[in-house]
Amino acid sequence: MDAAKQVLADEKSQLLDRLAEIVVEEQRARGTFEGTPHLTELEGESQALGRLLSCLSLSRSAAEVAATCDARAACPSCGARCFLETMKRTVQSVSGPIELMEPMGFCPACRRAFFPSA
Repeated sequence: MDAAKQVLADEKSQLLDRLAEIVVEEQRARGTFEGTPHLTELEGESQALGRLLSCLSLSRSAAEVAATCDARAACPSCGARCFLETMKRTVQSVSGPIELMEPMGFCPACRRAFFPSA
């Protein structure tokens, strides 16, 4: 692994460690450890954190894809080059709802909106 990748891996590990600490701090504040919690109770909170991270990461990655998209795309019906706008919508991912930025085109000749796939 090169030095830049190692720095990112170390930073990610430190952030994940801190997130785990925060979950335990929240559990402690709620009194979770005053008894003996069932493992499934602890696991549920860990999975919720994982879903939140997944949604945030996926939303950010999708925004990056939209940001690198061309400003124009061919209409799938007639092939005319049409301007693209970026719009936000909420979609359901496996982990939960995410805000998705995606390019949308409108062809004035066909009077059709389209979402370019490439």
